[in-house]
Amino acid sequence: MAKRVLLAGGYGVVGAQVARLLRKHHPDTEILIGGRREAEAAKLAAELGNARAAAIDVTQPSPLREIDGIDAVGVFIHENDDHLLNEAARRGIAYMDITRGLDAQLRGLAAAALHAPAAPMLFTSHWMAGGPAVVAKRLAQGLDSVARVDMSILYYTGDKMGPDSASAGAGMSQGFTARVDGAWRKVGPLSDDRAVRFPSGATRPVYRMNMGDVVTLALANGASEAGVRLGLDKGNSLGAMRRLIRLGLWDLLMKLPGMNAVAATKPGPGAPHEIVIEVDGEAGGRKAARRATIFDPQGQSHLTAVGALYALERVAGLGPTPLGPGAALPETGFTMEGFNRLAALYDAEGIRLAIEGV
Repeated sequence: MAKRVLLAGGYGVVGAQVARLLRKHHPDTEILIGGRREAEAAKLAAELGNARAAAIDVTQPSPLREIDGIDAVGVFIHENDDHLLNEAARRGIAYMDITRGLDAQLRGLAAAALHAPAAPMLFTSHWMAGGPAVVAKRLAQGLDSVARVDMSILYYTGDKMGPDSASAGAGMSQGFTARVDGAWRKVGPLSDDRAVRFPSGATRPVYRMNMGDVVTLALANGASEAGVRLGLDKGNSLGAMRRLIRLGLWDLLMKLPGMNAVAATKPGPGAPHEIVIEVDGEAGGRKAARRATIFDPQGQSHLTAVGALYALERVAGLGPTPLGPGAALPETGFTMEGFNRLAALYDAEGIRLAIEGV
């Protein structure tokens, strides 16, 4: 039987790309484009076919009260009050969210656990909707122990992003907890810089940043050390940002009208996106070094959309490795079959994934 999937915020920068990918890869799936901007939703629904607009307001209780018979909901807008999450959990509707910051993701996981839902609830507000985290898990397969997992990101300042990214920079001046030398330790903001060579051939400095992957890269792979680092394609504004943080000026700067990290980097119409993932460990008594690179010429919003499609397949039962009931993260229930599905989606969408040392 064909599935019926609601995309909350499905007309946004990432949501619309997910809607088109869902139609391309699952032509029989009925798609509901949900949100408050009904004209935009209706226009996209008409383009997709076998789709319709659905008026929902996640700021109000019971946003799904007028909608019946959906198998899954994908969330591409910030949900500050968890009304959609709570209703999906109560009604046994599969749920997938890619938009939560760290605190909101922790709150969502706690709410899902307390509901003990009868359907999967996947929280994948990781880098690029958790796809790179799944690749990291693949690199760790077959190792007897994992010493280090590092994800390095090259962000192009001309790349596009949606309005929900406008709060980027909040918390950038704060230290955070990461896995270092086999223990959870507080690390400084934009610390532990190093030079990384990316798949395009560019070598850039990268700096520690905080997000969900910082914790799950360590836990999912049993790593003694794990980190996520960010670099920019030109200049070294992150180095300048670090100096401002040390001088206590960054938070003051962010309080000025119109200022945030997005404004500082002036995102543009689009650019490539590059990621390097490194895993060191031991296998059979020998040291092992493994590396993966991801290059998406269409940029970070496209790479995020493909990762979100993979996540949506898992909660809606559209792919080879569906999730069971309860709260889940990107690496939950990892299998080689599931990884191969992600790799196939990357390949089909022109994303270059290369793995070395496996």
